[in-house]
Amino acid sequence: MKSKKCLYLLTLLILSLYATAMGGRHGVLDEEGEWQPIKNITDPYIKVLGEVSVYYYNNRTSSHLSFVKVLNGDTHGHYYDDYYYRLALEAQDSGLTKKYQAIVLERRYAYFRNLTSFTPL
Repeated sequence: MKSKKCLYLLTLLILSLYATAMGGRHGVLDEEGEWQPIKNITDPYIKVLGEVSVYYYNNRTSSHLSFVKVLNGDTHGHYYDDYYYRLALEAQDSGLTKKYQAIVLERRYAYFRNLTSFTPL
C-alpha cells in the first residue's frame, strides 16, 4: 500500500516538474500562434522601432539605407518585459525603395533594443 502511494506521489512530482519545464517554452518564436499583429501600425512608437532598425542595420553593415515607413508588423511578448517586434518596412537604397523585414528585441525595463534580424523581402 505504501509503495503505491509513493509511486503515485513520485508520478505527480515528475508530471508537475515536466509541466513547469514545458510551460517555460512559451517564449519560443517559431511556435504557431505566438505572434500577434500590431493593431495600430501608424503609432509613432512603431515608427521609431522601424527607424531604429534601419539605423542599427546601417551601423552594422556600413550601408546607407534611409527609412521610409513601416508597412505591417507583429509583436511577441516574451519573458518578463521582453518584446520582439517583427516589422515589414520600406527603406530607400540609392534612391530605390525596397522592402525589408526587421526583428527587434526590446527590453523595456532596461531601456535596451537589439536588432536580431534584418533581411530583404
